[in-house]
Amino acid sequence: MEHDPPTEPIRVRDGRVYVLRIWEERTAGSGRWRASVREGAQGERSYFASIDECLEYLYSEFLRR
Repeated sequence: MEHDPPTEPIRVRDGRVYVLRIWEERTAGSGRWRASVREGAQGERSYFASIDECLEYLYSEFLRR
C-alpha cells in the first residue's frame, strides 16, 4: 500500500526536502534498480533508470543552488 504525502507544503529553513523512492524491477530472473525524486510534497517527480543517474541529478541540484 502506498501512502500519499501530506497536501500542505513542507517548510524548511535554509534547506530543501526531497522525496526519494527506490525500487527493483525484476524481469526474467534479473533485476534493475530504479529511482524517482520529487522536491517537497508537491514538486514534479523525475524518474531515473539507475541509481547512478538519480545521484547525478541530486548532485547537480545541490550545486545549482
